[in-house]
Amino acid sequence: MISKEKVRRRALETRNALEAEWRQETSRIIVEKLLASEWYQQSEILLSYCSIRSEVETRVLHERIREDGKQLYLPRTNAAEKTMCFYRAEDLKKLRKGDFGVPEPRGNEAVEQVMESGAFSREKILMVMPGVAFDEKGYRLGYGGGFYDRYLQRYGTMLTSVMIAFAEQETWIIPAKTCDVKPEHIITQKTMITQNESCAEGAREWRQR
Repeated sequence: MISKEKVRRRALETRNALEAEWRQETSRIIVEKLLASEWYQQSEILLSYCSIRSEVETRVLHERIREDGKQLYLPRTNAAEKTMCFYRAEDLKKLRKGDFGVPEPRGNEAVEQVMESGAFSREKILMVMPGVAFDEKGYRLGYGGGFYDRYLQRYGTMLTSVMIAFAEQETWIIPAKTCDVKPEHIITQKTMITQNESCAEGAREWRQR
């Protein structure tokens, strides 16, 4: 079977080859689809990410989250402990680069405490996640650190998860392991996939809508 590293390398080469202007415009289309979704409309708390390199850009998304009066949380990672937590981002101009060079919030208000308090139902908390690639069964391939998989294993039942990606990031198959956690939804500029655990074809039928 093909290795994850080989799939990851090919997917990154494909994504990096997309022209910057095209990525910017296509990111806007993807973000608009997310903003129009029922998952965003009913959410009150957003767990997002600061886009880097060739990822789907999130600047416009973060501006809208603030304009819509929703709470924005961004991840802070600890490379040594291989952990990730989300903290309230009150001022996007005061983010600082973390262990992986990604801008991170410096505040102390962690969303994990909010989730564990039970004050919000899972429909009110939406995680918007990046990724390197995905396949038609809804499996996601990240950068290899396992941060999102571990996070969703612990908190996945307390939130709704959506991966945003370019359609060009779809790959034939991702060699998934039992520890890999699927996002519940995937949005690209062309398609919207909602996972159907009991029927792989169900995801494909949704995609064609």
